[in-house]
Formats: sequence, C-alpha cells, structure tokens
Amino acid sequence: MEFSSEDALRLNVLLTHELQAVRIDENTSTLYALTEKGEARVALHPTGRKEQYLRLVREMLSGHALGSPGGYPLFIQRWTRMGQNSGDNIDKLLLLGDEEAVVSVAYPPRLSDELARRACWCSKSADNARRMLVRAVVSRGSMG
Repeated sequence: MEFSSEDALRLNVLLTHELQAVRIDENTSTLYALTEKGEARVALHPTGRKEQYLRLVREMLSGHALGSPGGYPLFIQRWTRMGQNSGDNIDKLLLLGDEEAVVSVAYPPRLSDELARRACWCSKSADNARRMLVRAVVSRGSMG
C-alpha cells in the first residue's frame, strides 16, 4: 500500500516543521500536529483499508521522529507501565501518533510541565492526567 499523492505531499511538508506532538483521529482519518505556531490538521485519504493506511502513516512518523519505521516498540509498553522508561528523548514519543507512546511520556519521573502539556494535548486520558499530577513539577506548574 502507498500513500495517496496528496497525503504524501502534505505529510512531507508537515514533517519539515518543528513538531511538538502528533495525534491521529482514526474515526475521521485526520492527523493533528501541535507546533509552536498552533495546531495543524491533515485530512488523510486512505488508498486501501483504513487500519493499514494509518499504520503506514505511523511508520512514516516513527521513521522521522525515531529513525526507525517500526513504530513504538511493543516490549517498551511493559517498561513504561512500571516507570522504567526514563530516557532523554521521551519527547520524541509524542510525535508517533500512538496512544501507548503517550502513556510512556506520562510515567517517567523526569516529566516536565511542558511535556505534560503536550501529552495532555495528544490524549485526554484521566489515567494519564492522574499519573502526571503525581509529579510535583506538573502539579505545581501550569498544567496542575
């Protein structure tokens, strides 16, 4: 499966900007990106099954953000839930358009108020919010 020519162009143009976070609305096939200038929106036009097309979009995002087209590694999900994902580049996980990647940003002990804001923009999950509010920097910051 390949991108539609319109989607390929729009996604490549979007990736030239400094992205802060990405979320994908699977129901409407729309990609939203948070930038310094605000929110950008790209309507996707699947050329085949929607699930496969969205996986292709996530692979492109992963290749750009992490240098790996495989997406969010499944084995890291367990580490995330146990609070063991404390890498220096957790902000890159918010560029994948993946719910589980957003969870991994909410759990590390070195979470900043800015990362909490971006994670909240990606996923308005009550579980993530409670987990982030445990961190003093978040509860005392603008997100708290």
